[in-house]
Amino acid sequence: MVAETLEHLSSILEVDFAQLSEAGKKPENQDTLGAKIPDGTTLTTKGMAFVTADGVSSSDAARQASQTAVSGFLTDYFATPDTWSTNRSAERVIKSLNHYLWGQSRNSIYGQGHLTTFTALILKGSTAFSFHIGDSRLQRIRNNDFEELTRDHSQRMNQDTVYLSRALGADISVDIDSLSFELSVGDIYILTSDGVHDYLKRNDWLSLANEFSTNKDTWARKALDLALERGSQDNQSIQIVEIKQLGAATETEVVTALKQLPFPPPLTVGNKIDGLKVEKILHESERSQVYLVRDENDKLLVMKTPSLNYDDDTAYIERFVMESWVGARISSPYVVRVVTPKARSYLYYLTEHVSGPTLAQLIKERHPIPIRDTVEIIDQVIKGVRAFHRKDTLHQDIKPGNIVIGHGGAIKIIDFGSAWVAGIDELKVSFERDIILGTLDYSAPEYRYGGKVGHLSDQFSIAVLVYEMLTGKAPYGSSYRDAKDLKHFQKLQYNSALRHNPLVPQWIDRALEKALAIEPEARYNALSEFIQDLKRPNPAWLTPRERPLMQRNPLIFWQTLAGLGWLAFVVALIMLLQ
Repeated sequence: MVAETLEHLSSILEVDFAQLSEAGKKPENQDTLGAKIPDGTTLTTKGMAFVTADGVSSSDAARQASQTAVSGFLTDYFATPDTWSTNRSAERVIKSLNHYLWGQSRNSIYGQGHLTTFTALILKGSTAFSFHIGDSRLQRIRNNDFEELTRDHSQRMNQDTVYLSRALGADISVDIDSLSFELSVGDIYILTSDGVHDYLKRNDWLSLANEFSTNKDTWARKALDLALERGSQDNQSIQIVEIKQLGAATETEVVTALKQLPFPPPLTVGNKIDGLKVEKILHESERSQVYLVRDENDKLLVMKTPSLNYDDDTAYIERFVMESWVGARISSPYVVRVVTPKARSYLYYLTEHVSGPTLAQLIKERHPIPIRDTVEIIDQVIKGVRAFHRKDTLHQDIKPGNIVIGHGGAIKIIDFGSAWVAGIDELKVSFERDIILGTLDYSAPEYRYGGKVGHLSDQFSIAVLVYEMLTGKAPYGSSYRDAKDLKHFQKLQYNSALRHNPLVPQWIDRALEKALAIEPEARYNALSEFIQDLKRPNPAWLTPRERPLMQRNPLIFWQTLAGLGWLAFVVALIMLLQ
């Protein structure tokens, strides 16, 4: 089904690849090589991966360490969510592997060290990503120019002794050198262990490339033989990857993939599509229609359909198709669930129906919302938004109209039309993507002044919700709408919530002011910190009247306590004397 695939983003990346690993002059090969070139959607969302690991020979479990690193990475990287960015996926897996190897060394009965170098190359779309620890290397030949892309993490003590300054499994934490760069057709990437690259120079690589460019297997064989001739005493490993084709599908190909299903016509109450009967028109706009429908099992669902105004707009169609793809990957009791229909003859998607008012309706009818109710609702909103963030996804349109209050006060976040997905954003397309920003009054200022957009942008929108629930007003007044650049935003003044609702505690007002800071770095580092300050007073923000006497004036507190103690003693003494 179109709404559940990335067929329109299918990668056309092709490579010519060869690899070879041998023990060389050593009795055991402690190097490990690995590669995975998937197809279909996995190639699109995760790319292809090539890994070289050189077990540290001074450690007893060098071979096991390198094998664990390579096999573990190739398994776990491709198992990470396809919404995650390449950097997040790779670094999360590498750090997990490092922790495992470090634990194996710590728990080994015989004190075996599980240490290895690690260099990975991931090719995704038209971009290359590298992740590097130790002294294995990634090198590139481009336009007859040879370049080392990684830096050895080693320290030479003398002519014969070199110590690794960084290795996978050496410590509980690990620093990873990561790079990303654009690919070009004809690029040749070479991953090697030190038993090869320590004995070959720039001209050797260029000569091998010119002589054996059409036969990578022979090239690999010749490189290892040459290193042996030059005196290599170590294990030898090499991977050679040449970029043969890259790029995204053409716009014509994209349109063909996206338009496998036609747009449905405008629907009225009583109309049916694929056995789904329209019960009510919930929303209509220039961009889409939303209907309450009933399926053949008498279950109510919500159907969203694209607008015929955009039936020839590639960017719009991609954005609509991606909505259900995003929604299907967010699993949370606080986010509306995407429902897969049995059959589909038109382009639309379905979600569960949540019976209840939107937060916008609740605010209109009841504001100011009691503080306890506000915090309970926002606690759920934050849990739902964090489900997006765990998938490296931003909702980008948190507003009262996109939050439905269901049975018993349980909330559901709806509408994925503005969502941004890190893993998809990395994929380049042959057309300009449709970027839908959130509703102006609720979107963070960085969207308009060109600042860094991220998780803290959703935090701003949530804080606007809290402010509106407690006051019925906007935190920066009407001037917020008119601001466009950073200079104008910095002139805005936060209006204390107490001005509109004196029942708001000072400490909640201070929490809102922090979460609503114009510049993201001044906000909370995490949503968990924000909700904590909404639930419990931050001692640093309590007013003198609200703070306990011991915090306001410890000296008076202890003097008073001592005085009361003496008074009690005197009273007791008098009673005894009587």
